[in-house]
Amino acid sequence: MAKSRIFVVEARRILPLLFLLVLLVSLSVYDSYRASPTIAPEEAAKGEKVTFTIADKGEREDLPTFRLAVDAKDWAELAKEWNLTLPEYPFQPQHEVALFALHAEVQNVEAKSLKEGQLEVEVRIKPKRDFYQVITLPASDVVLEEGSTTWKFVDKKGNVLDQFVMEDTKPTIAEETPQK
Repeated sequence: MAKSRIFVVEARRILPLLFLLVLLVSLSVYDSYRASPTIAPEEAAKGEKVTFTIADKGEREDLPTFRLAVDAKDWAELAKEWNLTLPEYPFQPQHEVALFALHAEVQNVEAKSLKEGQLEVEVRIKPKRDFYQVITLPASDVVLEEGSTTWKFVDKKGNVLDQFVMEDTKPTIAEETPQK
């Protein structure tokens, strides 16, 4: 003897659910075909929209810039020129040299004695947009009383980004500055 089961669904319970489902689907279809954007009331009160055309866009590559301050006058002039509000740091030009780096972060500084009267200071930097650093270095490590100090600024690959020579604590531009 096989028993058969009957499943009975009352129309008065399923019809409201079907009606809501149809409304939901039709509203979704209507919204997808409707292409006009909605405007917030605040934007409507602002006035007419003005159309514009973008002629060019991109990012500006700012090359790192480096300057040295060997006295209090240089310290103040560089801060003013670069529009920096420096903290009340007790800069002591008789014992330190200040290195100002714009669009760069100093990673490492190494001083190498090349020969008598010549010193090379290699500053490894990481180019960084809209960033500056002011670091101080012991003058005894990076400046020769008599002779010249060559400052080289290199990236992580060892490419020379900038170079200048200081002779007897007076900075001068090197004859050949390597380009990027």
